[in-house]
Amino acid sequence: MVDDPPDSSTPRRVFLAGTAGTVVGANAATATDDRSDGADESQAARKPTPHDLTMDDGHRLRVWERTTADDPDEAVIFVHGMTYGALSMFAPPVADEYGWMDYAAARGQATFAPDMRGYGETERPAEYADPPVANPPPLSFEREASDLLAVTRWLRDERGFDRIHYVGLSGGSWRGRAVYTLGDPGYATVTLAGGSFGTLPVGASPIGPAYLPHTRDEFIASWTGEVPADADLDRWIGGEEFTADEVLSAVWEAIFDTNQAIDDDPETIINPLVIQGRTYHPKRITDPTLVIRASSDGTISRVGALNLYDAVGATDRRKRYTEIAGGTHFIFLERKRHEFFDAVSRFQTRY
Repeated sequence: MVDDPPDSSTPRRVFLAGTAGTVVGANAATATDDRSDGADESQAARKPTPHDLTMDDGHRLRVWERTTADDPDEAVIFVHGMTYGALSMFAPPVADEYGWMDYAAARGQATFAPDMRGYGETERPAEYADPPVANPPPLSFEREASDLLAVTRWLRDERGFDRIHYVGLSGGSWRGRAVYTLGDPGYATVTLAGGSFGTLPVGASPIGPAYLPHTRDEFIASWTGEVPADADLDRWIGGEEFTADEVLSAVWEAIFDTNQAIDDDPETIINPLVIQGRTYHPKRITDPTLVIRASSDGTISRVGALNLYDAVGATDRRKRYTEIAGGTHFIFLERKRHEFFDAVSRFQTRY
C-alpha cells in the first residue's frame, strides 16, 4: 500500500541547508547553518535559520532558529509532538509572523525548534528505508531526551544562554518529562501544552512496526474533526484573514515537504513510533511549570491535563493550570493562537 521510502541519507526533496555538523559531546555542540546553493530563494527566506547538530551516536539533528533581537537575554526550546515536525507546528508558511516562533522572537526571545529523529529535515533513521513491519521502532523517549539535553547544552555552552525556557507541545510534554528523568536541565520555566497524565496510552510496541503511514486526509480529519459541528470552520481556524483551507494547506506543505514524505499519491508521510521504556513521572519537573490546554481539545481531556498539573513536582506557587476557550488540540495554529501564546509568555515573564 505504501511505497518503500527512499534511502535515509538522501532527502526526498533538497534540503534548504547543508548537512555538515560537529559531534555533540558530553558538554557542548557546534552547529552549521549553510544553505544549499540550489534551494529556492523564496522558500529559504521563509524558513527559520537551520543548524545541524551531530549527536553522540553520529545522528544529525536539524534545529531551527528564529531570532530577531540583537542580543537576546533568553532562549526558548520549542519541542513538537507526535506525527508532525517543528516547522509545521511552530513556523508554518501560512503568512509572515504567523507562527509561535515568530511571536516569541518578536518579543525578544531567541527561539529554537529541533526536528526530533524521524521528523522534518532531521536525518531519517535507517529503519525507515524499509517497510513499516520490517523493524521494531528505532526511537525511544530516552533517546529523544538525550538529544534535547544535548541541544540544551549547546544553547548554554556555545550560544551563551543561561536562561532557557522549555515549551513542549503535545508529545513534547512527554519528552519534557523524559528530559527531567535523565537530567536536571534547570529551565527557567516549563510549558506543557496539550499534555496529560494517566489517561492516554503512550508508547509503541517494542516489536513493531517501526512507523505508520499517515496521509493528508488523515491530517485534515484529525484537526477539523475536533472543531465543534456548529462552528464556522473558516473563522475557527483562519479567523478574518484566512480560510481554513489556506491554513490547512500551508501547514501540510510544511509537513510533507520534508524527509517524512514517502508517497505522492496519496500524499503520505511517515508517522514515527516511539518506545516508552519508563513512566517518566512529572514529579521530577520542579522548575516553574505551566500546564495549558484548549477547551475543545479532543485529544487531551481536561481530566488528563489536570492530572498532569497535579503530578508536576513544582510547588503550588511555581505552577499554574490554564485553559483557553475556543481552540482544538491545534489551537497554536488557529484563530485563538495569540491568546494561547500570550498566556505562555505571561507565565515565562513571571520567573
